[in-house]
Amino acid sequence: MVGGAVVRGEAIMIVEVKAATDLGLRRPQNEDSHGEWIPSTAEERGRRGNLIVVADGMGGSRAGEVASRLAVDTVLRCYREAPGEDLLEDLHHAVEDANRVVHQESVAHPEHSGMGTTCTAVVLRGADAFIAHVGDSRAYLIRDGEIRQLTRDHSLVAQLVRDGQLTPAQAKVDPRRNVVTRSVGVGAHVEIDADSVPGFLRLGDTVLVCSDGLHGVVADEELKAAASRPDLGEGCREAIQLANDRGGPDNITVVLARVRA
Repeated sequence: MVGGAVVRGEAIMIVEVKAATDLGLRRPQNEDSHGEWIPSTAEERGRRGNLIVVADGMGGSRAGEVASRLAVDTVLRCYREAPGEDLLEDLHHAVEDANRVVHQESVAHPEHSGMGTTCTAVVLRGADAFIAHVGDSRAYLIRDGEIRQLTRDHSLVAQLVRDGQLTPAQAKVDPRRNVVTRSVGVGAHVEIDADSVPGFLRLGDTVLVCSDGLHGVVADEELKAAASRPDLGEGCREAIQLANDRGGPDNITVVLARVRA
């Protein structure tokens, strides 16, 4: 999939997107969901950008699968239908709507009670980036041989690391590492991290969005290597293979978006 173009200096910037998901080796079903919206016209792509969403569901009896799919579908629909005057506001509202839809579904259907999902949504429009995020899925930037995490994990171990009670190495093996402190749909309201970075992206940059089934077992340096592949599809497959080589303890989803000339 190839997104819209925008002129920056002498270069025309185009966003190429590839994605892949995998069951992993230990889960009976895939509770991850992902989606992309790339507008059909160049004018609309230049105005609205390219939307990427990754969600990692939680809840028994297939409820996590329902929650993540509802969240992704709602974010895509709501952002697509928004007026487009303020992209960050549109993205924030889309995640808010996803929270409302997932929560209402859990209330209406007792078998889905308590279900929830992470949700990381990224819009890339030319050189501008917009992010709305809840949970412990992640977005990264790969640039000039370096990798940088763009989102903050809403998880118990991440908070303990920030408070100085755990080291990052300890957090990797802590038995509480799957405990999230914020999720879409568990409550009627949710706090969303939302930020815009005008003029952030450069030619050659790659944005990686993934569930914790990938970043939880694959080191950042390895993620950087996979995301730096010339072929983004190969990069997605390599990332998933790395996670499965480490035991594939969770569902694995990865989306790669590269800014090309």
